[in-house]
Amino acid sequence: MRRLNNRGFTLIELIVVIAILGLLASVGVPEMNRAIERARSTSCMGNLRQIGIAVTSYVADNDGAFPYVEPNEQDPVYPEDVDEDGNQDKQAKPLLEELGVYGIDKHVLKCPSDKKYFTERGTSYQWRPIIDGEKKVNSVIYGRRGAISVNPRRITICTDYESLHFNRPNRLRGDGSVGYKLK
Repeated sequence: MRRLNNRGFTLIELIVVIAILGLLASVGVPEMNRAIERARSTSCMGNLRQIGIAVTSYVADNDGAFPYVEPNEQDPVYPEDVDEDGNQDKQAKPLLEELGVYGIDKHVLKCPSDKKYFTERGTSYQWRPIIDGEKKVNSVIYGRRGAISVNPRRITICTDYESLHFNRPNRLRGDGSVGYKLK
């Protein structure tokens, strides 16, 4: 008598294996996407930390005054700062120019999740120095119109332009700490 060699899988076994792999993939892909976004958010926070170190060094070198930065002339941070001819005050400098001597380069100014603002504005971060969620920029922070008497932890120096990380923007505080900001 001849022996039959049944070495292959049956159709049912193959369908079961494919179904199990499909189930594992459907569970794993969203978790992998979350892990990738966590990595991007962490990288963004690292960039903000580097900016925070540069700002802290700037403040130490300039008698407690924070940098007077205008990152985008088309969207001015200080619209009230105009000269007698109605032109924007040119004392404010771009972020890269002001903090470049403290080790900031263009790679630090790009958030890994940003697909829009870096190419348009040269930075992924919105420079809006405010105290405790004020609606407009507080010029007391710069020592230009009075002395600063607020805890630097209460000052938000800059944030992501959009809520890029789990629907919330990362932010840099005046003391150099970095976290996320709930909208």
